[in-house]
Amino acid sequence: MINTPPNLYSTITTASQQQIQQADLKDLSSDHAGQFFKELRLRAYVEKILAKNERYGVTSGASIVNLQTQREIVAHDLDTEHFAASVNKLPIARLVLNDLRDGKLAFDQQLTWTAADRRAGAGKFDQADAPTQASVKDLLFDMLNPSGNTAVRALVNQGLGGAAAVNDRFAHELNLQHTYLQPLEGNLFYVGYTTAREGMTNIRGLLDGDDQYRQFVTNALATNIYNDFGVRSQLADNDYIILANKVGILDDAEANNRHDVGIIYNTRTHQAYGFSLLNSSHGEAYNAPTAQAGISLADIGEGLLRFAGDKVQIQTKQHGESPVAGSERRAQELLQAPAHDGQRLIY
Repeated sequence: MINTPPNLYSTITTASQQQIQQADLKDLSSDHAGQFFKELRLRAYVEKILAKNERYGVTSGASIVNLQTQREIVAHDLDTEHFAASVNKLPIARLVLNDLRDGKLAFDQQLTWTAADRRAGAGKFDQADAPTQASVKDLLFDMLNPSGNTAVRALVNQGLGGAAAVNDRFAHELNLQHTYLQPLEGNLFYVGYTTAREGMTNIRGLLDGDDQYRQFVTNALATNIYNDFGVRSQLADNDYIILANKVGILDDAEANNRHDVGIIYNTRTHQAYGFSLLNSSHGEAYNAPTAQAGISLADIGEGLLRFAGDKVQIQTKQHGESPVAGSERRAQELLQAPAHDGQRLIY
């Protein structure tokens, strides 16, 4: 069942509701439509995609918020916990920034670990010949931009006092009730769980303020390496749209995860929108539900970016390809391509 914010549809007519339900990408970008009406169209567009996820057996949590008015445009299954994959690197980064601002950590402070602490991944410090010492600044960038996994372990264990201490701070300092790491034996841990609501809280909290630390993490997230996945895969080559986001991509026996959390900012209109999109599907890796979970992030991203003013082409990126054919191609690519994060890691 699609859960929607209350009291938004009550002021429009049945005819208007029918128009909203027929919304397409052109409608979402129309300069002639009022902001409130455009938001209703966006919600209807997203709800169609979430309903398709449900038909495939994908569990989805979705939050889209107008950050100027604080109005929830989409609020679907906000408090269901999903294995977070790499989106739980956002609240870890929030704690690092808090400690930097309080003087408990410093950007140039060196943290040291051992080769046994190294974890596979796309990060600089995940490679076999990588150093086992780095500054907090370099580790923070590596954790957010290429989603480095060794950087997470170094920051949690050497910088923040371990997984149990981090969980206590999640609960009492960040007021997170459903976001937590899973401590294991010794200093090992799983990256844990979060919800769509708290994913939104974390991206907003991380990018709040106006100091060097916020600017640093904004740049790390705005230039991250995952150009072919999720919302970012639909971003046009426009210099006035800033997209700062973190994806979580994981295939796991418990559930295959396809997540994307971020903020879109239009420097021309000065409008900003937050999104937190979490998808979990069960079964073998690269099955049809998991492919749909990944496709839904791109499809929602295309509508959301268009709504925010990005001049995304309605046709997909391969020249002359129809949207339907593009969706089918993406399905095949997602079924065949390995997940970026791979199987669940013990950090």
